[in-house]
Parts: sequence; C-alpha cells; structure tokens
Amino acid sequence: MSVQRALALAAALLALLAPGRALAWQESHPTGDDVHVRVDPDGVASVEHTLRWHVVRGPLRRLDLVGVDPAAVIEPEVSVTADDGRTLSAHAARRDDDSRTVRIDVDEPRAAMHGTFAFDLRWRIDLAASRALTRDGGSWRLSWSGPVAGEGFDGARTVIDLPAAPDPPQPIVADTGAVDIDAVASLRREPGRDVLELVRPHVGRGESVTWTVRVDPRALPNVTDPRLRPPVNARPPREPDRVRGASLALALGALALVFGLLVRRRARAFAADCERAEGGVRAVVRSSGGAGATRALLPLPEGLRAPLAGVALAAGVGLQIAGESTWGAACIALATLGAAVRAPAVRPLARGPGRWLALRPEDAFASAGAPLGPSAPVALGLASLVAAAAVLVHRFDAQAGWLVVIDATAFVPLVVTGRASQRPPDGVHAAAPWLARLFRALQRLPALRVAPWSRPDELRLLVLPRVAMPGVVGVEVGLAWSSTPVGWAATPEVLARVLDGSAAAARLARDLPGTHVVPGRRPDERVMRLVPHALTRAAAVALVRALADALTDRRSSVQATAWTQPDRRRSRPAPSGGHPAAPAAA
Repeated sequence: MSVQRALALAAALLALLAPGRALAWQESHPTGDDVHVRVDPDGVASVEHTLRWHVVRGPLRRLDLVGVDPAAVIEPEVSVTADDGRTLSAHAARRDDDSRTVRIDVDEPRAAMHGTFAFDLRWRIDLAASRALTRDGGSWRLSWSGPVAGEGFDGARTVIDLPAAPDPPQPIVADTGAVDIDAVASLRREPGRDVLELVRPHVGRGESVTWTVRVDPRALPNVTDPRLRPPVNARPPREPDRVRGASLALALGALALVFGLLVRRRARAFAADCERAEGGVRAVVRSSGGAGATRALLPLPEGLRAPLAGVALAAGVGLQIAGESTWGAACIALATLGAAVRAPAVRPLARGPGRWLALRPEDAFASAGAPLGPSAPVALGLASLVAAAAVLVHRFDAQAGWLVVIDATAFVPLVVTGRASQRPPDGVHAAAPWLARLFRALQRLPALRVAPWSRPDELRLLVLPRVAMPGVVGVEVGLAWSSTPVGWAATPEVLARVLDGSAAAARLARDLPGTHVVPGRRPDERVMRLVPHALTRAAAVALVRALADALTDRRSSVQATAWTQPDRRRSRPAPSGGHPAAPAAA
C-alpha cells in the first residue's frame, strides 16, 4: 500500500470516529411562577402572571401554558424582561386546537439565546361567572388554579388581593373546609385592601398550583349572581290597590263613552247639514245591509265606527299608563281615523232656467249664519287647554306631557273635519264673502258700473263699462267650485257676454284669439270664459279692468269743444271792382 493511500484511509477513519457538534440542541426550563390576583368589588379579577424561564441554549421561540380558564380574556401583548435588563416583546393567544392552552410566541427568538427571562402575562376573568366563586355556608369560597407546570420548579408564589372586609381571607382545605394550617401564608391588612400571599415551596412536573380561600361576602358587595346571593325572602306581596284599579277602569270607560258620543254627534250633525244643503248632497252611503254610515276614513257603519273610536282611545290611554307606549300610540291612531269624516258624495243635478236679478249690496252680501263646526276661538281654547295639561303633567313625568299631546290628536278630527268647507257650496252664501271684497275693489274704478247679479242658486257680479261699445251684454265675475279629497276649492272665473256679429264680438276675437266661445242665454249671445293668471282677488280685478277697457267705445269718449284761441287766418284782398272777401267760417 502506498503512503498516499494510507494517509487517506487514516483521515477517513478519523472523520468517522470524531464526535460531531449538535447544532440543533436547545435547553430551557422554568425557575419560578408568580401570580398576582387583584379582585374588584364586582368579582372581576385582574391577573398578572409572571413566569421565569432559564435558557441554557436557545433560541427560545415559544411557551405553552396549559390549564388557563377558557373564560379568561387574555391580553395579546406580553412583556419579556431579561436578567441583564433587556426588554423583549411577545404575543399571547389561545391555540385553535385547545381552548385551555395559551401559547406565547417570542417576536425575536434570536434575542433569547441564553439567560433568565421573565414573561409578564395579563388577563381578566369574572370569578362569579366562571364558578371560581361558590357559596360555602355563610361565606364564599374562592378556588384558584394556575397553569400546569411542564417541568418541576421551586417557589410558586400566589398573591390574592381582595377588598377589605370584617373577616380576613384564609386558605382552607378544599375537601373539609377547615383552615389549611400547613399552607405557607401571610396576610397584610392594608387600608381598603386585604392581601393574602401564598407560597408553594415546590411544584412537580405536570402539577398545577391550586389554592382554596375563604372569602367574606362583604368584601364583594357588587356581586349580584343569584347563585351567590339568592334573593332574600321579601315581604309578602301587597294587596293590589283595587280602588285605584277600579277608578282607572271607570275613568277609561267614561272616556270611551264620551269620545264615542262626540264622534257620533259630529257625524250626524254633518250628515244633517249636508241633507239641508242645496245641490243634491248625499252624505250617507247605503251599505249592503241597508244601514247608513257617514262617509269616513274608516269604511264602517256609524253604529260600529263611533264605539270603535271610543274604545280605541280608552285602550290607547290604558296601554300608555301600563308602559306600552308603542301599542298605545297605535290605538290612538285608530281612534283618530275613526273620528275623521270625509267630504260627502254629490249627486249632480241639472240646473233649470232661472231669472237673474240685480240686488242691493246689503242684501246680496248678507251673512250666511254661523259656520258648521267649532269656531277658531273655540279651537284655540282647546289647544291652549291641551298645552296647559301637558306642561302640568310634565312636572311629574318627563314622558307624560308628550303622551297628553299624542292622545289629544284623536280630538283633532272633531275640529277640522265635518265642517262647512267639506260640503258642496250652496253657490250664494259660499261666494258672498269673496265677491263682497271684489265688489268694493271694482266699485272704486270710475269707468265701471258694478252690481250684484244673482239667481236663487248662484251669486255673481255684473260689470259694465260706462261707455260700452255696441254688442256688449256684460262682464260677469263668479266662483267655480271643484271637489278635492279634503273639501271644495273655489276658482275665480270671468264671463264676457257679447252679441254675435257685433263690434264687441269682433274686438274680443281680435284681442283674445283662440278663446273658446260657447252659446249664451239667448240664441244670438256668445260667451267667453276667462280665468285670471293667479287665483287671487287682485288678478281678478286686473282681468275685469282689461276686459272693460277693451269693450269701451272710444268714439263716444271724445267730446267736441269750442275754439277758444285767437284766429290767425288772414283776410283775402278784395278783387278789383268787387266787394271785400267775407271771412272764412270757423
């Protein structure tokens, strides 16, 4: 064998026999466990858990704490302090596969290669909800269990910090409830706090630090869990106030009766007024059963609608007193709908011939009498009464004032519906107030002659120019009424009446091209219907004035007057042998 082969074989054997370096070797173990449990008066504990780990060789990447109560709320930020004063960061979270295990991940594992590190983990837990607090006769028992130790270590310290109470906390034996005389414990009674420090000299591998402490219930006055503080047997329930209940029932019954009668009276008064009105008003609609029912928002017979409105109002007030404001407001809305009446149905009637007469203003514009329904002062007085009642009850209950206003809305239909504005106008008294003010405005114009113009079922104003052109019959101003869902609306209209083929007809055809022309009262009469550009009295006056100006005869308005200035004409010279020329005629 050559020397080169011998050297190569020796080198190979040396490489095989030489021990290799274990680059993946890691070693760490716990050296201490300190727990500080601070309990608030409501039984919620703030836990600060400090774990000390010694790393022989790292890096230290993570720690697993087994046996943490699932009800504990873990703070994700974990503070790590090295023995040389360095501060590292870590994060804590529960493992997805085990809710009782909390894993702490070190953000920078290379920084924890060797040395001793203290991990400061915090969480909060409700001791009463998690059943860590239980009843033990006349006192309470607090059971505390720390995480399971992965390896054995010495000196596990637990501090239980409780609010001060007459009886101090004491460690007890869980099985017997007797004071644990073997426990290494010390008690500090500070102002407002009782601090019990417990030390377990050694914790073996797979063991958990557990303590049972007797607690005075007076230390946790804000804990209201019925398992810890069962309700004290109160005095037997008082006899219900039957007088108050009977009085309330009687008052609600009276309210239902009064409101139902008011609804019925308003409906009947409106129906009777419509039957007396002119124009064939039909305020009552016949149902299939033959009973009559006043037209209302609720399509029910009057014998059912009025009681329903009264019962709904009383039920709404009763529900509001009982605290059911929403259902009470719904009943009030039903009562409001039941009290409201609609405009009556109208049976159109053909107008027969009538004779138009000129009347004196004091006869034409006489008052038609008291209007149907409450007057404005009465409505204002009722509103003031409701406001005063709302302010008065608001002093006793903040919501009662608003409830009074809501309940008062049920009476609004009795004031604003079933009035004369909802029935068809009679044509004379309904138009009289508006035409009276228009009459006074037109009477101030010196170029016009104005007179009330009436027949038994209608009132108008007859207007004529003082110097009218041939063919002018007259200009009439009136109100045309139309039905709306809430009542009747008036529209001013102006009728220009002229004779067919006259100068007045030609003038209107020239000035108003495209205007629809209809036959008049006589065969040779033509009528143009005009509407003001705005539905106001001023617009009607302007239209009538323009028509009168167009129908004025301008030829008659120029009057001949004598010449009063000096005569500047010269006399002609006399012809030869003749007489002097006579002066020219003026």
